[in-house]
Amino acid sequence: MELRDLRAFTAVAEDLSFKDAAARLGMSQSALSQSVSRFERDLGVSLFERGQRRAPELTPQGRVLIAQAKALLDHAEQVEASVVDEPTAVVPLRVSSISSTFAGLVPRVVPQLMKERPEVRVSLMTLFDTHVQRAVVEQRVDFAFGRLAEAPDGVDFTLVAHEPLVAAVPSAHPLAGRERIDLVELRNEPFVLFHRDEGIAGYDAIVTACTRAGFSPQVRTYSLDDVAMLSSIACGLGVSLMPYVSTLHAFDGVTYVPVADEHATTPLSVVRRPHDGLASADRLLALVQEEMRTIAAAERAKGNRPPLLPH
Repeated sequence: MELRDLRAFTAVAEDLSFKDAAARLGMSQSALSQSVSRFERDLGVSLFERGQRRAPELTPQGRVLIAQAKALLDHAEQVEASVVDEPTAVVPLRVSSISSTFAGLVPRVVPQLMKERPEVRVSLMTLFDTHVQRAVVEQRVDFAFGRLAEAPDGVDFTLVAHEPLVAAVPSAHPLAGRERIDLVELRNEPFVLFHRDEGIAGYDAIVTACTRAGFSPQVRTYSLDDVAMLSSIACGLGVSLMPYVSTLHAFDGVTYVPVADEHATTPLSVVRRPHDGLASADRLLALVQEEMRTIAAAERAKGNRPPLLPH
């Protein structure tokens, strides 16, 4: 597996356009296409569905690979940096995050950690929940946010909170002016969601909440991350249910509306290597827990549903 081919695949997967990806990488479109095709031959699978008059789409194998590809490229960059930097000058901390915590939580806690401990060099990457356990066990990640509700084998697991699910609707939508809605009011709305294999626990939490309210969500659009999901909602393609921390990130054209159903929640958890003794990871977890307590207290004071914190 060649890193240049992996980078080519990742660029096309992110842009869903050979033309745009080629321009970003500074190479010709034909050279990029050859690189991706070579990568597919090496792996023995098709990574994209291609058509003459439509954008390339990731195959199921491509969706699985994209999370791993980003992690591998991040690791390669870290290896290169560790050769260049003075090894004793920094303490590396490799943090993986799902898109919802990237949007609303990571920017609140990581800068505080870096301010307190300037010797810590934090690197950030994206991993789907389904890949977190293996990445931690293989020591490619030190600290991983996720939506797991129970501890997987071989890792240190901390349940941080059960977050309320919040409706995300186009700002022009009739429900956008409401202070609160019942979940059943979304029963006839098209939904924008991620694929289940990208986050089983998070996906199931949303579907279970809708089922409890008496309907199954009609998923019309699938998005790879929060930015794509919110953009689709802003364009009027549908609505969604999002964890509370996602709503801390304002997005033009999208309005967040609290949901009255107290059972509509999704877990927020952290996974680490067991007994790793990494003080910076311990401190980051403490900062996350402190931030969630602060958020819960503020929402409770405003009369809103706060995140539910474990005792």
